[in-house]
Amino acid sequence: MGFKDLREFIELMDYLGELRRIDEADWDLEIGAITEVASSSPRCPMLLFDKIKGHKPGFRVVTNLLHTERRLAIALGESPDLRGVQLVRKWKDGMVKLTGGPPPVQVKDGPIRENLITGDDVNILELPSPKWHELDGGKYFAGSVTIMRDPDEGWLNLGIYRLQVQDKSTLSLYIEPGKHGKLILQKYWGKGIHCPVAISLGHSPALFMASTLFVPGNTSEYNVAGLINGGPIEVLPGELTGLLVPATAEVVLEGEVPPPETESFEEGPFGEATGYYASGARAEPVVKIKSIMHRTDPIIHGAPPMRPLPGMAHFPVNFRCAGLWSDLEKCGIPGIVGVWQDGFGMMVISLKQKYAGHAKQAALIAAGSRSAYIIRWIVIVDEDIDPYNIMEVTWAIGTRCDPERDIEVIKEGYSGPIDPLLTPEQRIRNDVTTAKVLINACRPLYRREKFAPVVAVSPELRAKVIEKWGSLWE
Repeated sequence: MGFKDLREFIELMDYLGELRRIDEADWDLEIGAITEVASSSPRCPMLLFDKIKGHKPGFRVVTNLLHTERRLAIALGESPDLRGVQLVRKWKDGMVKLTGGPPPVQVKDGPIRENLITGDDVNILELPSPKWHELDGGKYFAGSVTIMRDPDEGWLNLGIYRLQVQDKSTLSLYIEPGKHGKLILQKYWGKGIHCPVAISLGHSPALFMASTLFVPGNTSEYNVAGLINGGPIEVLPGELTGLLVPATAEVVLEGEVPPPETESFEEGPFGEATGYYASGARAEPVVKIKSIMHRTDPIIHGAPPMRPLPGMAHFPVNFRCAGLWSDLEKCGIPGIVGVWQDGFGMMVISLKQKYAGHAKQAALIAAGSRSAYIIRWIVIVDEDIDPYNIMEVTWAIGTRCDPERDIEVIKEGYSGPIDPLLTPEQRIRNDVTTAKVLINACRPLYRREKFAPVVAVSPELRAKVIEKWGSLWE
């Protein structure tokens, strides 16, 4: 069984020396800046902020929750020593069971009911919501999970969407087109009614991870979280909406989203996952908050997007890799050895070539995978190249790829609104497409055996040397 709540995970990380406590930081840029600087350090510690400027002591924010592979592996219930492709493989192997996870279990009571605020007393400004980046348009709950129910089919959707604080009872909500949350909103609005929502601001790692995945429609992320957690998630009905919310959540906001023509607020700009401010600011729907449930001394999860940093192995990299690997196998592509994403622009696939066209076939399927959206470069390498090792990958590109023969450009590949390459003209016509580059950095199959030998110690000699001399570098 995994972690029952956010606190249990934080306590374990504290015991393992992964946590740093910080008092009296300012919500205005300072928490965000400390988080980014810590992320760029070799250890990339988890941070727990308390006594935040302008807020009651005990109203806390935790950041860098899963920003190392060690913490991610522990959250997944795996060995803390798993890294790179092996960690992705474990996640990928679990993804085949996504639709078979245990449904949530409804309980009579839970810690989330320790405090209830309704009516005129509702004031989300009392909850710490940092301004994370200097160019952000305001304060954001970054790391929250929004819960909605499909009005036609009844299944619960959990997603991570942008929530900007506007006033004491209003959030602006941005969801990218095509996401399940957006489709559910449109269903309610099409019926002329407001969409009920519940928003969890602090939850178990399993719930957060499940909410980031590309889960098939009609499948609740609660079931996926139960699969990750090794057992069903305990839930109870929200006081206002009746939506099932995590019984051990730290804070749950409840309210409704009226149609945008009824009420909208400007949302953005916000520092995005690509490491840029690309989508700008625009009028977006709002969430009218009508009740707040929270535990005593709540902990709000903050997961602001950042550009790639040296000390940070951010979990979305892993789940996108696992999703792409799973898609390749579903399409019958054999011989996949590993998948890894570098930054927010290059996906590398290592495979053992089995037939002519094998590498290109894998590249074409990868280019169309939802897990590779906004990915510009798809690189295929041989099985002797570790996709997790960028030096090996660039070596393969530089020595095994003939630019004239082995590089192809696919026009109008699907991207997304946060893509910094989209032109103003594209945004006006809602054209979120850019080219994708396919790079075959494998040795040519027809002369693979005659290709220049690699300068490297053989596996047999390596084993003998380690056995005899390994103590020298232990």
